[in-house]
Amino acid sequence: MPRKYPYYPSFNGGGEKKVTAKLVALCAARWQTKSLGTYTVRLMKNDHTKNMKIGDAGYEKYLSVHATGFAADIQYRDETVARQMWDWFLGSSVIDGKEVEHSEHLALCEIHWYAYGDFGAGWRCSRGAGKSGVKIFTKDDNAGSYQGSPRWLHIEVSDMTAQEFEQRWRELPKPE
Repeated sequence: MPRKYPYYPSFNGGGEKKVTAKLVALCAARWQTKSLGTYTVRLMKNDHTKNMKIGDAGYEKYLSVHATGFAADIQYRDETVARQMWDWFLGSSVIDGKEVEHSEHLALCEIHWYAYGDFGAGWRCSRGAGKSGVKIFTKDDNAGSYQGSPRWLHIEVSDMTAQEFEQRWRELPKPE
């Protein structure tokens, strides 16, 4: 079931959120990933923001979700790990006799895999749970960071406690 995307327009959340730090730590423990950054107040990287600066008229519309403190760029070591992460975050499992979409169970908001295919892929909660919410990017319709095939996933989490996120994480089966 699609959910409303909570971070548009973006806002300055004042720092990294504990739930985001927990996501980064859990990914590092499971997949030996590295954080490339979480909280930063900057503009999105796209055609609309060329030559624009924070403070310019209308900049709020283009503030990066990283400013909220709920986004992390997580570097993986190779494409095998990236595929495992992508498939796990967007997979499903049967828990207590009920099928559970991992993206919904974890209350994720968005994931971008910039090195997927030629121009990347993105999942967003407003498009649907699991793989039904994935959009394959094209040269003219992408997340703005496909150049150079960056080796990271951009992951956004919902506003919850770090403890709640970790509990939800641990309720899901580990990837094979």
